[in-house]
Amino acid sequence: MYEKYIEIINSNGSIITSKDANKKGISRTILSKMVKDKAIERIDYGIYATNKFIYDELFIFQMKHPNTVFSFNTALYLLNKTERTPEKIDITTTRNNSLGYCKNIANIHRVNNEMINIGKIKILTNTGKEVYSYNIEKTIVDIISDRNSMEIELANKIIRKCIKDKDFNVNNMFQYAKKLKVYDKVKNYMEAII
Repeated sequence: MYEKYIEIINSNGSIITSKDANKKGISRTILSKMVKDKAIERIDYGIYATNKFIYDELFIFQMKHPNTVFSFNTALYLLNKTERTPEKIDITTTRNNSLGYCKNIANIHRVNNEMINIGKIKILTNTGKEVYSYNIEKTIVDIISDRNSMEIELANKIIRKCIKDKDFNVNNMFQYAKKLKVYDKVKNYMEAII
């Protein structure tokens, strides 16, 4: 009965928002009937999944909040630079994005609109879903410029490990630091730990 709709949702990663469903010809009424008949599951407000969907907290969070970028500890986790699963999600968003209701599950960092995309990359979660995170160079700049974001010993250990990585680009790090107006702070920190 719902095969056509389930096929559409499965082709969308087995998950869909009601907005995207409507664009693909699946009305809210049909979604509600599918949930009632247990053909799909309502994961959150306006988000539906088939039984093929593998639950992914980070993917769902960003699906609900598309104007966010994973940062700090969450970025380190996504970049495989720490084994430690973050206790709370770290996100960066613009100053005008109201996410106060998320403060129980996320550490919210705010930047000006023109700064949100600096160092932003697409990366896969451990379930293979694509999300936005900051690259390692931008993450290091953030950690250095916001010393309260992480324990000092842990930050020093991670930064030392990252800068030794063959893929780490020191020039990009310093360019991000200049754009974010924290160049001197980053330069002094790097001179102190090297």
